[in-house]
Amino acid sequence: MNRLVLFVSLFAMFSACQQEADEYWVYVSSNDVTSTVGVACYLWRPSKGLLVEHGGDSTSRTSSYLAIDQANARLYSIDGIGIHAFVIDRETGELSSINSQSHIGKGPCYISLAQNKNYLMVAYYRSGEIASFALDDQGRIGGEVSRITHRGSSIHERQTAPHAHMILPAPQGDLVYATDLGTDQVLTYLVSDGGVILPRPVSTTDAVPGFGPRHLAFHPNGRYVYMLAELTGHVMAFAYTDESGITTVLDTVRVLSEDYVGFNKAADIHVSGDGRFLYASNRGDNSLAICEILEDGSLGVPSYSSSGGIWPRAFEIDPTDHYVLVANKRSATICVFDREMETGRLELLESVPTVVAPQCIKFIKRK
Repeated sequence: MNRLVLFVSLFAMFSACQQEADEYWVYVSSNDVTSTVGVACYLWRPSKGLLVEHGGDSTSRTSSYLAIDQANARLYSIDGIGIHAFVIDRETGELSSINSQSHIGKGPCYISLAQNKNYLMVAYYRSGEIASFALDDQGRIGGEVSRITHRGSSIHERQTAPHAHMILPAPQGDLVYATDLGTDQVLTYLVSDGGVILPRPVSTTDAVPGFGPRHLAFHPNGRYVYMLAELTGHVMAFAYTDESGITTVLDTVRVLSEDYVGFNKAADIHVSGDGRFLYASNRGDNSLAICEILEDGSLGVPSYSSSGGIWPRAFEIDPTDHYVLVANKRSATICVFDREMETGRLELLESVPTVVAPQCIKFIKRK
């Protein structure tokens, strides 16, 4: 009998450890001045497909976007006033402020980190700029070390001036990529060891006029990169290498249903961890497009899933690759979808009420 009790106790302890190993903190940003929380925190349990509200940070009333330093458990948030750095307590999920840094650019819309580097980068939509800021060993934000103003325009009524929308480091090396919705370009820059973005682009990749480049997603095999066009709802597939960056166009696919005729803006794009499927969200149609990625990097015919709410501003594929979490901005919900691994199809599991105007989701593993 004692052996049985011991076995049950050990099994329970093992199960608890396994459950904890599978838990993640999820941070959701709110970009609405009526929200009392700028960054909300949830506990994500993928073994159960369960998202549980945990708390949030009220020191920052709004947050346009988030970035997480996974190695050092630091969270960075941007708003119209500045950039804010926090320490993440991996055990409790609590955020503790490190410092804040003001910035010059207007309309900050994206922040990113090159992992294991000593700088962060920001894209400014309204002023059409990109900038980089130094980070010290504790994750504290220093001053601006470089800022580049884009030039140009294109054919759409929203393209009378540059509108930098994303700045993203390459998976390997020292190249970074900036999408500009206003100029229909993806600009490739080289970054120095000190985080200075060199002002002359290494290369410039042109989108189809009027497309409006918004976000990029790299394929995990390192050979392809995909650009989402906000204004038309297309994805352009490109060949890619770490040495040369973006090279040739492989494919162009519309990821907005032909049956939809209303107003729409494409929003977010991600590639599954297994490299088999691409997902893109549509605000207006309130859908996620699902495309199989073929061996040559081109895309199959899209299928579609409802976003589960209104205005899917952002989404993330969870670290296990089995779920998709969608931030529906206008319905203030996070919708949790099961991802069918063989087909890529999505099944809605739950809709979780969240902060006002959610627009970014980031994960970090719980300790």
